[in-house]
Amino acid sequence: MEQKIRLSQCMIVKNEEKNIERALSWGKDVMWEQIVVDTGSTDQTVAVAERLGAKVFHFPWIDDFSAAKNYAIEQAKGDWIVFLDADEYFLPEDVEKLLPLLEGWQHSAYQAVISGWIQVEKDADVLKGRKEGKLEWLQTVREDGSSGLSLAGTQVRIFRNQPGLRYQGRIHESLVTDQGPVSCVDASRELSVLHTGYSAEEMQGKKKTERNIALLKQELMEHPGDYKILVCLGDSYFQQKDYPEAARWYEKAASCFPASPVQETIQGAMIFKHLLLIYMDIPDEEAVMRSYRKGTACFPKDADYDYLTGRDFALRGHYKEGADHLQRALVLLEQYGSESRSALLSHNLLEAWELLIRCHNENGELNQCVSCAVTVLKAAPYRIEPLKQLLLAFQKEGQASDLQIKAFLGNFYDFQKEEDREFVKTAAQEIIYGESCRDWNSRL
Repeated sequence: MEQKIRLSQCMIVKNEEKNIERALSWGKDVMWEQIVVDTGSTDQTVAVAERLGAKVFHFPWIDDFSAAKNYAIEQAKGDWIVFLDADEYFLPEDVEKLLPLLEGWQHSAYQAVISGWIQVEKDADVLKGRKEGKLEWLQTVREDGSSGLSLAGTQVRIFRNQPGLRYQGRIHESLVTDQGPVSCVDASRELSVLHTGYSAEEMQGKKKTERNIALLKQELMEHPGDYKILVCLGDSYFQQKDYPEAARWYEKAASCFPASPVQETIQGAMIFKHLLLIYMDIPDEEAVMRSYRKGTACFPKDADYDYLTGRDFALRGHYKEGADHLQRALVLLEQYGSESRSALLSHNLLEAWELLIRCHNENGELNQCVSCAVTVLKAAPYRIEPLKQLLLAFQKEGQASDLQIKAFLGNFYDFQKEEDREFVKTAAQEIIYGESCRDWNSRL
């Protein structure tokens, strides 16, 4: 059966032989055509792309990403264009959603699609993170088993193939139209682009940041005071881990930021989030709170500011302040949902809940601790931290017997199953659940 919608996958490349096969494979089954515009590769990129059946074109590099991308768009014949970089891809479950979603929007006024965007180190990072029950989560999991914040946001990478809809800007280009603002539908909860290009290996091999900084400074000479360019300069130094220089450019961007920003300005919101992360790392508590106040004033629906601030307080042992901010973050996310654009909290939701549970426990707020732990365990019963905090709360309260606790845990675990018994035993042993730990475990 012929596809109702013809999808054109486009990309511009240079020396992407390590990525090009995956770039052309993830969407092979749903793409009507695949267009690769090479800007001067000296490796096997072009040969691999041709072998995989892509239509390969050549465009001389002129220090202008928009020019190269617009050339690629001009070669496309499909109804919609999916424009990802060679170091970006969709997971299989998101690929399956592409055509049905676009068919639903085919006769709408929407010109483009907003998707999620998440920086990952390797494929395994996201394959270890999955939806658990009612809580959607996606958290970076490193090879050593540790976890942390993933760089996340939104991007417009899917759009109609129509005249006048083109890229603008030498670098960190944006999609524009000659008839006014681009009309977008928000699919950031359904689709997420995964990006590996900021990994240490990629950055070292391509020297991306040095190239980006040079191009951005050219742009800044032409558009002085453009906060978007200043943010991108901050991002480039942030990626290099030159945090003082990153802070300097972010502060300049903040000084140029409009007093009444458009709520959807994700790039503007990231100014203050990155400043928070930098000043937390120094640490400079006064600067942290200054950035927090500025961020929440400009973006009152964004829960990430309270999440980051609460996380910082909790990890430094300031549990009262941590609980206040984390509770506020979760309330904001519940109240505004995807409208809040709270990418960091959304993608680290279970970690936020676990930190809140710990804060309540440390504050002696045992009822709140138990309530939050129950919320998480109903959705994700095999998260060991909330189970440990729950057992600690019961231990502190000291009123329930071991058999009563076991009966309570039966809401989440089937003690006829060995794996459930072993999981609960492990949690109990890790917190040394009183002197009765061994006896209680033997009764599971």
